[in-house]
Amino acid sequence: MSKETRQFATETKQILDLMVNSLYSHREIFLRELISNASDALDKLRFEEINHKDWAVEDKHIRLSTDRESKTLTIHDNGIGMNRDEVIQNIGTIAYSGTKAFLKNSEKIKERPELIGQFGVGFYAVFMVADKVTLHTQRAGDAVGIIWESTGDGNYSIEEASRPQGAGTSITLHLKDMSQEDDPQDFLEEWTLRSVVKKYSDFIEYPIKMLVTREVPEFDKDGKPVEDKTKKESSDEVFNSQKAIWLRDPKDITQDEYKDFYKHVTNDWNAPLETIHYKAEGTQEFNALLYIPESVPFDYNQRDMKYGPSLYVKRVFISDNCEDLVPQYLRFVKGVVDSNDLPLNVSRELIQKDRQINLIRKALVSKILRQFKTMLTKEKDTYLKLWKVFGSTLKEGIAMDFSNKDALVELSLFKTSEREELMTLKEYVEKMPASQKDIYYMTGESLDIMKTSPYLEKLKEKNYEVILFTDSVDEWVLNSLTEYGDKKLVSITKGDLDLGTEEEKKEKEKELESKVERLKPLCESMKKALEEYIKEVKVSDRLVKSPVCLVSGEHDPSAHMERMLEKLGQAAPKTKRTLEINPNHPIFAKMEGFSEEKILNWSEILYNQALLNEGSQIKDPVKFSNQLSELMVNA
Repeated sequence: MSKETRQFATETKQILDLMVNSLYSHREIFLRELISNASDALDKLRFEEINHKDWAVEDKHIRLSTDRESKTLTIHDNGIGMNRDEVIQNIGTIAYSGTKAFLKNSEKIKERPELIGQFGVGFYAVFMVADKVTLHTQRAGDAVGIIWESTGDGNYSIEEASRPQGAGTSITLHLKDMSQEDDPQDFLEEWTLRSVVKKYSDFIEYPIKMLVTREVPEFDKDGKPVEDKTKKESSDEVFNSQKAIWLRDPKDITQDEYKDFYKHVTNDWNAPLETIHYKAEGTQEFNALLYIPESVPFDYNQRDMKYGPSLYVKRVFISDNCEDLVPQYLRFVKGVVDSNDLPLNVSRELIQKDRQINLIRKALVSKILRQFKTMLTKEKDTYLKLWKVFGSTLKEGIAMDFSNKDALVELSLFKTSEREELMTLKEYVEKMPASQKDIYYMTGESLDIMKTSPYLEKLKEKNYEVILFTDSVDEWVLNSLTEYGDKKLVSITKGDLDLGTEEEKKEKEKELESKVERLKPLCESMKKALEEYIKEVKVSDRLVKSPVCLVSGEHDPSAHMERMLEKLGQAAPKTKRTLEINPNHPIFAKMEGFSEEKILNWSEILYNQALLNEGSQIKDPVKFSNQLSELMVNA
């Protein structure tokens, strides 16, 4: 095949431009990215060797070589290699999701280039240090290789050529002259390369080698060093420790080593919030080193987000982002799991059906939740940080994982109408007054709006605390969280509130009876005026200061749920609700003598007030404003 010149996609050109012209600090991360890619290629070869014995390579390694004269640095590996289509797909194109996220976060990346690896565009970091890059690769099992070359100007060439070393990949960087920079790094120097490897790639399983030449003393025939006489000797030196940290005894691992490995497996250069190192023995044996990040990953909650620890079998890489190892509500958990019981030839398809995987998953979830319980009990401040970042995700498990529902409920923290600090349901129940029968809650978007809501008035009068739910998942979770112990969870915006004793209820009914009868004509007129929006106008004792509020039926969606569906473009016909009126409010004594026209006007104002009080939008703000202005003039 003759040499062919192709163009990068528009988004790729933008990334190249950013790499070449905008990123200057942390340039050494290009080596981290290339070594990580080489390690992945060796992992893939080892996996393929199970079915292709003739592809087997004994000495799997990564090699660095430099040429001071031509100013080139080359990274070699004897991994799986690539064919022409794979080169075009992996090097000539960037996945759309990664490109989009990278460009969206470009300003953040300018400040912290070490984040590049999170976006699947790590190879292009080479253009921070090189003005030309030549990649020579050959797929295992193929007789001919591919040479890819680019100067980062928006074009690349591709042609066929056998690779002298056979299967694997060599990437040669023609380095820029960086001698005039404030803090130049010489990537042809052994010490620079060694320190970068130690910093970023020390835990890579494969040896990262370099042929190093040293000045050594000469010795005479008696074995004594000859004064002022040296000779040059070259030998391979390995720059990385290659330790599978998850197989070591936790007491022998320093916190810095744990942090370094976290950076290696996640490309997150902040320290993890929590580390879970676990060795399971018995019915199934596996080692797990798991981490809880301190912040949300860039692609969190995106539809195409990949999650789950990397899976190894007897230190052989099987799969990254193994979603079958943890449930979706623990998708923030990172790390590695290494099993001794799974077959080496387990595929992604077989993983889903393997009984051992299910047992590992069950054990992992149990261990993670136990660790969270310990944090909540003994390291409350750390757990509060976790909850602040991942609490809404963790709550999803209440609705998704019946077997661990109780444990997740105990781990959940809640805001209330009376306190700033978060509390568990256990703490809420312990603080309940003796007269309180149920656990009361309210859903909405804003804590500030809910804390001043008319729905709270009666409960505040009785000194009952209300749990305030503001997360988008709460409405869904509450379908599963209907009770705690012997206490029901009751929405204060739905149905009738049973707040008193039997004696108090009878007394209230008697007290309301005459007011209901007196206000019956007004209620009927108001219902007629608002029949497009409501199903009933009802006298109630729910309110203390406010004149009205809107109440949903026991099994109807809440107003908050309807607002959320509207935002998602899934709006259904609105459910008509009941307008409850406070018979003790002086406004209704005035309205009793009004004409039907005036009742219509005032009813619309009261209805819109009720909508605003709960955080809903009103249909015609201009009309509402004019009605208020007219009232003020008449007053």
